[in-house]
Amino acid sequence: MRFGRYLYGGGCILVLCLVYGLMGDDSGPVLTWWLTLLFLGLAFYPLSKSLFHSFTDHGYIFSKVLGFLCSGYMMFLLGSLRIMKFSGTGVWVSTLLTMALVWGIYYFCTKKKGMQKLFSEMPVDVFLSRELFFLAGFAIFAYLKGFNPSAYGTERMMDYGFMTGMARTEYFPVQDFWFAGENLNYYYFGQYLMTFLTKLSGNEVVYGYNLGLSMCFALCMSLSFSLVYQWMFAHTEDQEKEGQKHPGRVATFAGIMASLAVTFAANCHYIIFNFLVPMVWEILGLEGQTPSYWFADSTRYIGYHPDVNDKTAHEYPAYSFLLGDLHAHVINIFVVLTILAILFACTRALKAGEKREWKWKELFLDLSVLMIGFLIGICMMENYWDFPIYYVVAGAILLAIHLRSGDSALSVGARIGTQGIIVLTVATVISLPFSLQFHAMTNGFARAEDHTRWYQLLILWGMPVALLVGHFVSMAVRCKTKSFRPSIRELDHTDLYVLLIGLCASGLILIPEVMYVVDIYTGGYKRFNTMFKLSYQAFIMLGLLTGYVTAKWIARPQSAAQRKWGIIAGIVVLWSCGYFKTALDDSFGDVTDPERHKGLRADAFIYEYRPMDAEAVKWINASVPSGSVVLEANGDSYTLYNFVSVLTGLPTVLGWHTHEWLWHNDLDPVDLRAADILEIYTGTDLQKKQELLQKYNVDYIYIGSNEYEKYGQSGMDPQILLEMGEVVYYSTTPDMQGNLIYLVKVR
Repeated sequence: MRFGRYLYGGGCILVLCLVYGLMGDDSGPVLTWWLTLLFLGLAFYPLSKSLFHSFTDHGYIFSKVLGFLCSGYMMFLLGSLRIMKFSGTGVWVSTLLTMALVWGIYYFCTKKKGMQKLFSEMPVDVFLSRELFFLAGFAIFAYLKGFNPSAYGTERMMDYGFMTGMARTEYFPVQDFWFAGENLNYYYFGQYLMTFLTKLSGNEVVYGYNLGLSMCFALCMSLSFSLVYQWMFAHTEDQEKEGQKHPGRVATFAGIMASLAVTFAANCHYIIFNFLVPMVWEILGLEGQTPSYWFADSTRYIGYHPDVNDKTAHEYPAYSFLLGDLHAHVINIFVVLTILAILFACTRALKAGEKREWKWKELFLDLSVLMIGFLIGICMMENYWDFPIYYVVAGAILLAIHLRSGDSALSVGARIGTQGIIVLTVATVISLPFSLQFHAMTNGFARAEDHTRWYQLLILWGMPVALLVGHFVSMAVRCKTKSFRPSIRELDHTDLYVLLIGLCASGLILIPEVMYVVDIYTGGYKRFNTMFKLSYQAFIMLGLLTGYVTAKWIARPQSAAQRKWGIIAGIVVLWSCGYFKTALDDSFGDVTDPERHKGLRADAFIYEYRPMDAEAVKWINASVPSGSVVLEANGDSYTLYNFVSVLTGLPTVLGWHTHEWLWHNDLDPVDLRAADILEIYTGTDLQKKQELLQKYNVDYIYIGSNEYEKYGQSGMDPQILLEMGEVVYYSTTPDMQGNLIYLVKVR
């Protein structure tokens, strides 16, 4: 045991030394972020110990997640009630307050003996091994991110703008930095958590964006490992009486396979179209250019190949991490994995067939159920799609737990119904500070008119679903050796849990074939959001199942044929992990050349594309007070427009057109603001300009590269705009188009 501690501890020190040596000035932000998470993991250990006492590591890695979720929510609540400002001091006070609350409740419930056991039973060597695994993932991805750190492209500017805007926020709700004067009507709680951790670690948002993404990657990798490790350890430990030994080794193998399948792997589209199709093309000598492969192709297959009027998305974590969007579905990965971990801990609490006298007081104060409600409440604020998904998943697993007790149907129904109400009530109450100011962006459901071709479903989901079917068959065969008609009580609890996870994931794949959620996307994009959000969670759950079933069939097979299929499945998983390298090359370039390393500053793009504007933005950040409205040219989504509001966090009159349309679920107010901005920049009526500036409480007018580009041909006269107030900043050197950049403070 001492050797393990020295080995894992030395590994952590080695990784830290490599971070310092490779990342130079950026090593400071990396180390402070990691130390903050280390502190949170230890500070909230009593909570993870209470929830995961049956886990060999007591849920240590999950304690990091619980730490910043609980303390972050405390800050959000106090800020919403205007009791405490969202500041560096505020985040630390809320964290220490939440930590004291956790330790106080733990002491009250366990007394002195429980506190002694808390430390005496602490598996230090296991903690260090988990910490090393997390730290390695965090450091490696942070280093890789330095080759492509810019928060520009796809929705990176928007996500970064959320963080810069919230960094200037004192109280909640958050103001819409792209729709001055109104609250942000979007699921921003995930970006809020990243901003919370940025302030807690003492970093700037310019580093916090990429450190937050690196943390999400490391948590996805380490939480997947820890969760499936516990699945396999529990299963193997339960089977030891049948002569199966070394549960830790098999569990480690399963955890690694799951971590690879969830974090690094792609769907089988990558294998077929990146390897097999070009190979067949060459073998058959077909005419024309050999088909090429781009890393996004595996996420845009249905509707694109062949090209039909039914465009969809079916993304997965590896693509998301390398794409670089710090978006809701990415941030929420660690929340949903924690929900699944708590649900598995619940299955360990009651053995099959065990009679238990349920007391209503215990039912209402069940910590696991309350925490599931809390986490689903976080989903309501962070990524609402995950609320119904994991509410159903939780209901299915809790129902199975109660059915295994052998109690009457009436008793089981009463308990599961009560727990369902408790979870929903807690989630609703937790989300109130957010939901009270939020307006739905959807318009109900509709029947799906377009459907996916069968072979496309087979290519995308055939392998994991085949493992699910094989898992079910192996369970049935095993049980029939014990009784001809096995009941749910005879099933291995881990196998049953994994089966339910797989069935729920399969349901998510099928739902878009039947119905979709109606939003602003119409025509050929009707199913886009529904398939994207549902299939993302399906991939995560099936990835966990793949790691467990593959390792089980290889290391604990019921037959030689099962081991053979397990090896084949393992090869497919490892092969599909090559996607990570392919996508890394496509999106980050050559990461073996240290000269290309740019560091972790998310604002790097402005110095590359708009160097003169970069100087103006720097001046604005240093000189313009928070809350000031800075007018700038609005533009289309996914473009370089609205970089001033993004890089400063100061609100502007209108941001990306389609995004604001989606958030308001109404095009009219968006078009009205666009017309008013056009009038301010190009109109000749000074009085009308002044009225519009007062209408939106504009404090500053920015005249830069985007403004010259968009309004220069429409009659914009900078001299007229300069007369609207006092010029507080101007560039002494023209930009690339030969224009001077101005910032005018409105009178």
